[in-house]
Amino acid sequence: MRSTPASFAALASCAALAFAGPALAQDEVAPEAQDQAAEAQAGAPPVMMDDGEAPPSDAMDLMSMLEGADAMDSDAPGAEMITEIIVTGTRRRARVTAPVSGAVLSGDELARAGRATLGETLASLPGVSSTAFGPGVSRPVLRGLQGERTRLLIDGIQSLDVSNTSPDHAVAINPLVADRIEVLRGPSALLYGSGLVGGVVNTKVARVPDRLPSAAITGRASASYGSASDEVVLGAALDGGGGKLAWHLDGHWLDTGDLDTGGFVLAPGQRAEAQASPDAGIRALADLRGRLPNSAAQSWDIAGGASFVLDEAHFGLAVTHSESRYGLPTRFSFDPAAPVPNTLIDLQQTRVDFASEIGLQGAWVEALRFRFGWADYAHDEVLDTGELTATFLNQAFEGRAEVVGAQRGIWRATTGVQFVSRDFSVLAESPLLPPTQTGQFAVFSSHEFNLAPVRVEAALRWETTAIEARPDPALGNAAQERDYSGLSGSLGASYAAAPGLVIAGSGFFSRRAPVVEELYTQGTDPGTQGVLLGNPDLPQETAWGFEGVVRGFGTKWSLEASAYYNRFPDYIFTAQTGAVVDGLPVFQFLADEAEYYGFEVQGKLDLFDVGSATIGVDALMDYTRATLADGTPVPRIPPLRVLGGVSARASAFDARIEVEWADRMDRVSDFETPTEGYVVANASFDWRPFAGRPDLTLSVSANNIFDDTVRRHASFLKDFAPNAGRDIRLRARIAF
Repeated sequence: MRSTPASFAALASCAALAFAGPALAQDEVAPEAQDQAAEAQAGAPPVMMDDGEAPPSDAMDLMSMLEGADAMDSDAPGAEMITEIIVTGTRRRARVTAPVSGAVLSGDELARAGRATLGETLASLPGVSSTAFGPGVSRPVLRGLQGERTRLLIDGIQSLDVSNTSPDHAVAINPLVADRIEVLRGPSALLYGSGLVGGVVNTKVARVPDRLPSAAITGRASASYGSASDEVVLGAALDGGGGKLAWHLDGHWLDTGDLDTGGFVLAPGQRAEAQASPDAGIRALADLRGRLPNSAAQSWDIAGGASFVLDEAHFGLAVTHSESRYGLPTRFSFDPAAPVPNTLIDLQQTRVDFASEIGLQGAWVEALRFRFGWADYAHDEVLDTGELTATFLNQAFEGRAEVVGAQRGIWRATTGVQFVSRDFSVLAESPLLPPTQTGQFAVFSSHEFNLAPVRVEAALRWETTAIEARPDPALGNAAQERDYSGLSGSLGASYAAAPGLVIAGSGFFSRRAPVVEELYTQGTDPGTQGVLLGNPDLPQETAWGFEGVVRGFGTKWSLEASAYYNRFPDYIFTAQTGAVVDGLPVFQFLADEAEYYGFEVQGKLDLFDVGSATIGVDALMDYTRATLADGTPVPRIPPLRVLGGVSARASAFDARIEVEWADRMDRVSDFETPTEGYVVANASFDWRPFAGRPDLTLSVSANNIFDDTVRRHASFLKDFAPNAGRDIRLRARIAF
């Protein structure tokens, strides 16, 4: 790394656990306090939303229709569905009334799912897989789509990194600091970009406070250990304020060794190829098992923010600095004359965020919102010999302003503008692509109509993009300019057909400009260990599609099913050509017609009570099928998956056992290899030892209990880098 990792996160976490833990052990709740809590609860709304706030109007309407909602257990499946809130977009609203499917991770579920990468954190959600590029790198794959068809946000602003350039580039988002993570599609997604067919992932970290704190100072700390890679994570966050000032501080530190995969490192086909080699060193690769070479990672980040908070407005700023150093699992060459060296990536990013909201409460305008983010990003790609092969530099900013309309009868609207600028370059003897400047401007408008029991959402977005490629002496390229403009739109509706039944549907059309990586890449990428060839003649990527959703719920059960169809008349993708250069495969960016369709089903059911514990079951299934115009499968599409579990929840603990099954994927494109299916069993136990202080949680989990070999078909390195084997994880969390 470029600087010594700060010890702030480790010291803050250990101090919090050391001093607050014994205090909590002596803490007892007085009878008077219990009475006061009961009185407060009696005067509160019958069901609070998952963000701790009162229900919005759409959730209240559903509660009033459902018999027994006032006595519903807040953790019961029906209450969980009703109280799940989406905070990204124009306003807080219940997800159950959304016209499209989506997902929310927050609270205990987010803590249990939390991993070092965003992709692995979200991988158990319906319709989500990951690029699985080792323990240090993983982007989410949404319905088989990744890259520019998904958008990764931090508090509504892009991550401003280069993770879209190549799957070996880490996302500059630490999911371990998140308060909640939301996956959005449909009209709401058009507020953030065009062509986001896969969806938008927004990580809420609240580093810019938007309200005064409830106490002079509050905080939380966590510590965890994972056995598969000897992973140690320490983190802490503090919030406080006084007068009209609110402030926030947080820091996190992570260290892992090489990942233990449990089985053979190479897939069966690659093992057979290695065993057939006359070279003894190549034959030895077939026996690699257990530890995945060159997969260790270290990272740390620290952030601080402050806001000036008035009754109807707030203005705040936050600064974040993060650094990471991680190894890239090697795509071994079976040609002794063309060995592939190990590569390390050493990255850092400094980011500044500004956020403001001014409440006007006028007859036509309710509020004005302003968001701005700027980031200076750099990473070095270094061979294990110490040789620097490339430096990636990215300076980018995004600004957005929104006018939030007041409720006018059945209608409400939000209109805004967005501007993004990106200056991206690669410094190397043979750069991957020339230096480029991208500017993007968009106008968007979202409208909601409450025709209870029908709710309608519609959005339009016009976007223009200008891309300039500057000459690079190493590449010998000429200057080029490309300009694109296009209109995208989405329309959806939900219908509360009966108590506990919501039917929804939506449709969209979109136009997306190709990005510089798709246009101008022309060299060897040491990360993916392949030769990438861009295509400067690519057209805009157009798409259209529709989705249907059914949601049902009662006091003890919930069910959601969705089906979708997306068509791309001009689908931009990388296809392996079959050529090999210096032992590496060649990938070409192409445009072709493609179609995606699939489904997602998830449900929960409370079965019975045993003492103070409620026993429940849950399951999900997802499937995506994607095909090019000539009938060839689109590469790297996740297979059919089923995940089911049995859980017990009580005030003092939560316990869960689950099994995940993924089918063998043998529907593959040219030069793509099949991927074996897998069955993985996991178990977890969360214990809250002090009834009066539920914010202290001690957890243990066992993942991949039977040490199965897991390879994600969406990964470029699936045949050379399996996922973690058996992983025993210990975690402690506390709030004070």
